[in-house]
Amino acid sequence: MSGSGQRRWGWHQLRSGWAERVVAAAQVRGHDLVLDLGAGSGALTRPLAGAAGRVLAVELHPGRSRALRAAMADEHAVSVRDGDVLTMPLPGRRFRVVANPPYAIGAQLVRRLTSRSSAMVRADLVLPRWMVHRYLNSPPRGFTAAAGLHVPASAFRPAPRSDSAVLVLRRTRPMRRRR
Repeated sequence: MSGSGQRRWGWHQLRSGWAERVVAAAQVRGHDLVLDLGAGSGALTRPLAGAAGRVLAVELHPGRSRALRAAMADEHAVSVRDGDVLTMPLPGRRFRVVANPPYAIGAQLVRRLTSRSSAMVRADLVLPRWMVHRYLNSPPRGFTAAAGLHVPASAFRPAPRSDSAVLVLRRTRPMRRRR
């Protein structure tokens, strides 16, 4: 396996109590389509299933996605897909993101989600605190950036080197109509 593959699969699993806090703070509604990008074993997918109208969980690692698909088999509002969050097609209709993506792809993922062609209206992303502060100082064009929950390193298995926070991005510009 190449180094970039290992980096992309880098994984800090959010403990269930913290995942529930992240989902509660995201204020997901019953009509929302929510993407859990880098879903891992489903720490966020499970509480999202009870809050959102539809959940699309995407995981690159085949073993994790297979296990998550089996665990969520009875949840009709949840679809689990194998895939790379940086290349998979994004929904053409309004969607939200609540995710704990691999930190190594955080900036690339934010760029993709906030591109002019994206229909994302809000994202709650668990990222390293330093990265969240970077976006607070310079939010993506057409979005506001706010700091959500502080998530200590101890909230993960294995613990990352430093604390994290939730970056909350909200669309401010109207979405472009698709032809």
